[in-house]
Amino acid sequence: MKEPKREDYPKGAAGDKAFKQARAEYKKWLNSQEGKQTSTDLPQIDLPGLGPSSGTRSPSDVEAKRWFKFVGAKAKKGTAARRYYDDFVNFLKKAGVPQKDWQSVWDDAIDWTQTYGSGSDGKPIKFLDSFDAADYKDESTGPKYGTTKSKQTTVTEYSTSAAASDLTSAYKSELGFEPGAEAITAYQQAVNKMAKGEPAVYTSTTTTAPGKGGVLSTSTSTAKSQTGFDPTRFAIEYARSNPDYAENFAVRSFMKLIDQSLSDPNRIGQVVD
Repeated sequence: MKEPKREDYPKGAAGDKAFKQARAEYKKWLNSQEGKQTSTDLPQIDLPGLGPSSGTRSPSDVEAKRWFKFVGAKAKKGTAARRYYDDFVNFLKKAGVPQKDWQSVWDDAIDWTQTYGSGSDGKPIKFLDSFDAADYKDESTGPKYGTTKSKQTTVTEYSTSAAASDLTSAYKSELGFEPGAEAITAYQQAVNKMAKGEPAVYTSTTTTAPGKGGVLSTSTSTAKSQTGFDPTRFAIEYARSNPDYAENFAVRSFMKLIDQSLSDPNRIGQVVD
């Protein structure tokens, strides 16, 4: 069974459909041929400087797949290896295949040369004769290269228990007593309003660009984190806004002086002076 080629079918949607159907039937036929032939029937992989055309040892499929990135892409311009690589890549560029998928296409080409009945003659570049770029396009991913920015804003909403815990701690330290239910409810409303106005913000920028020297792509990311609302400090300031705070502060200051005078009799004289 001969492998179908796109140029043998009419242009347009009808031709595309007929070609894909023929390819599916061909692949089904290939699968049915497995085990009917021996490895000696497989053509040797033929690359510039490697294989039958050069009179040298043919590379294994693993070696041939690595050749694309480590030999072809890095070869000097003008050499047979580089021309072979450039011809393959230029075809993919014109077909609109993203650079991230070039290696995948090449790997498939190598597998194709080692498929019974493919008619490859061991030359992976012949894979492009029946190549369908649609097999390597993912429209949902969008552009491969460019800059992507993201921003995440987080607003913390405090429950009654969380608000009560923070306010109770502040009341005890600043006023000397625990807040009542009404005070906690009022504080919860106030703290959530303030938290909404001061969210935590995380921003990141990621730039992806084509790589060099056989590297398919490079990616650079930067991130910035902005701390949000501080409930502990707000609870203290809220407690200090209570009318009882001034009186409590005066009492605590006076008691502190009394304690100091008891421990140091000369202290009271210094304070009076």
